Amino acid sequence: MMRANDTSEVRDWLLSWLLPDGGPVSSLAQEDVERFCWYELPVKWVAEPAEYRLILTTLTQLLDDAGRSRAARVCTSATTREILEAWQRSPDEGRAAFQRAVDASPVTPPDTALLAWGAVMGIDEAVARRNASRLLEQALDERVLLPGARGYAAARVKHMERWLTTPHPAHDGRTPLDAVHSERRRTWAEAPPAARRRLRGTLTDLLSVAPETPDDTAEPLRWLLESVGDGVTLTQSGYLPRALVVEAAERYDWYLPGMVPRTEYDVARLVELHELARATRLLAKRHRKLALTARGRQHLADPALLQATVARAWFGDGVRAELAVAAAAALLNEELTLDDLTGAVHALAVEAFTLADGSAPQPADTRSFLWQWLRPGEALGFLPYRDRHHSALSLTPTGRAAALTELRARAHAQRTAPWA
Repeated sequence: MMRANDTSEVRDWLLSWLLPDGGPVSSLAQEDVERFCWYELPVKWVAEPAEYRLILTTLTQLLDDAGRSRAARVCTSATTREILEAWQRSPDEGRAAFQRAVDASPVTPPDTALLAWGAVMGIDEAVARRNASRLLEQALDERVLLPGARGYAAARVKHMERWLTTPHPAHDGRTPLDAVHSERRRTWAEAPPAARRRLRGTLTDLLSVAPETPDDTAEPLRWLLESVGDGVTLTQSGYLPRALVVEAAERYDWYLPGMVPRTEYDVARLVELHELARATRLLAKRHRKLALTARGRQHLADPALLQATVARAWFGDGVRAELAVAAAAALLNEELTLDDLTGAVHALAVEAFTLADGSAPQPADTRSFLWQWLRPGEALGFLPYRDRHHSALSLTPTGRAAALTELRARAHAQRTAPWA
């Protein structure tokens, strides 16, 4: 594509590639330079490895002349040399080296508690991420952030979170965080197939505002955690002590009227709570002693954290989570009988899933999946217990808040695929 000793031609090629609209070299972001040196040069340019030195030297001079010494150092760095050598060995090695370097770059926006950047982005997120990279580069140039200094990583995250929550003209005066979340909600609500789109589409307005966390969220679980406290001794079979079982059954009317349960196994909802508390590491067993963990104490002191953790466990993963999302969407709109709820969720199951043998799910299969969501929901106080064959199902106030918390978290999550 070029003669190895023709600096002027190399310069023209670089300018037309990196600045196709004819802007000044000073407008190049360090992120642009990194992408060129680490990916575009070895993958997209028709250049021989022997020509890399001239190309990078020419780009270094262009950047130095424009006062972009930090970006210029990328061209001559050991990192760039190692990545180019990795690409020459194999595409897999090159891609891996490229990704490691991007992850380690001081101008790559970090994930924060407010936002984790997606591998797949919409327009608003891509704009926000590019501006975030430029923000970090500016902070480095102005020495607001000093790599290697004590507290640098925390300061970098704090700097990013402050910017994410500040209105920005690129998003019509909204904060970058609001713009990204709004775009992700739209994408989440529009995900195919049609049955999923119909159910999620009803939630767009509901998920635009964070729900308040009731102080008594997941009250039965809170009671169990507080009752176990510093520790209780489990039975020989590993069940909760009988006194605790009887107290739970009486407190929540979880057993047959006039009868007294013998073991935890007799009280299905208590079993659900015990399993969930262990699965989320709020309670831990050592030998025959069950006790509250440090994580459990942290959750008891923070209702919002407890609600988020429990709601995540309530919905689960995989197919169960997909059907739980559909069930929650249906119940957020109205009370439904079990048959009607099964019908609403089954429409999605038929369109989106097949069984292990390749056949379509039957209503009984969908109902079986629903039980996996309904049972712990009742135990947590998120769904009132009723005779499901004759009464409508509904979300309690705490259940509604928990469902909205989890659905909002899923809608705002980073995307790894176009509709994920």
